[in-house]
Amino acid sequence: MRPRTLASLALFAALLPGGGTLASGESSLLVVDHAAGRVLVAENEGAPRQVASLAKIATALVLLEWLDEAGLDPATSHATVPPEALRGGANPLGLRAGDRLSYETGLYAAMMASDNTSAHAMAETAGLAIAPGAPPGRGVAVFVARMNDLAFDLGMKDTRFVNPHGLDEGGEPGVSTAADIARLALRALDRPGFLAYASERERTVRFQRGGGEVTVKLANTNELLGTRGVDGLKTGTTRLAGPCLVATAVRGHGSDGVNPERRLVSVVLGAEDRFRETVLLLDRGWVELRRLGEDGEIDPKQSLRRGVK
Repeated sequence: MRPRTLASLALFAALLPGGGTLASGESSLLVVDHAAGRVLVAENEGAPRQVASLAKIATALVLLEWLDEAGLDPATSHATVPPEALRGGANPLGLRAGDRLSYETGLYAAMMASDNTSAHAMAETAGLAIAPGAPPGRGVAVFVARMNDLAFDLGMKDTRFVNPHGLDEGGEPGVSTAADIARLALRALDRPGFLAYASERERTVRFQRGGGEVTVKLANTNELLGTRGVDGLKTGTTRLAGPCLVATAVRGHGSDGVNPERRLVSVVLGAEDRFRETVLLLDRGWVELRRLGEDGEIDPKQSLRRGVK
């Protein structure tokens, strides 16, 4: 990802069609073949929508890329919880201002349990490290600029992130599309180790409070994990976004050379029953993949991977 400045946010100032109106009513959905980036099924995939906690996929990616750049280990590097991180939304760890948590713990909490407090704390701490001259409280803005840089690099031309957790907040709304979120998910799944933060049903994590340690068991919000080959990726729900889900599933044997393992990525935005819709969508995707031929060629211009650099 090429580093840019906060000025890069200006590239997204006029994204929304019709002067800033978000799509509503019908859900948006898409399923794509992970290997080729080929769209197999899509409906309203370009409609602009708020995507709730699906934004945390970008947050996790930016954090992992920054940790690599800085030569930091997510298991031993820590973020501090500022008071602003406690303003609302999910806080499954029960964090308080001044608590310290490893980025590893925060990533598990954000991806598994959709932890908004951890996402804010990690973004603020990382943002201040990225821009050492920034005053306290401005780290999140620096970090969100990096999230939008990532979106730019991936060709997510209809996306603007406004915070690291996806909550509905005042001011300009964040916006994306099912197609853009699929591009983001493809990048996440390409990154070794990323899926581990989203694939467990439960996990015990720890963080520091004062001179002691607090232990919490996290539960994954993705009800499809472990069924139909689903091993990730992220749920999201807010009042304005509605229920959303990015799922990924594998099928095949992988070792016989005849039926190699394949992976699909599905995106459902604003569905009344996101889990049922995802199951139906993945089924349609597997049927379409077989119909097209699993090894069939694809025009690179038709691949959602064409924006990756």
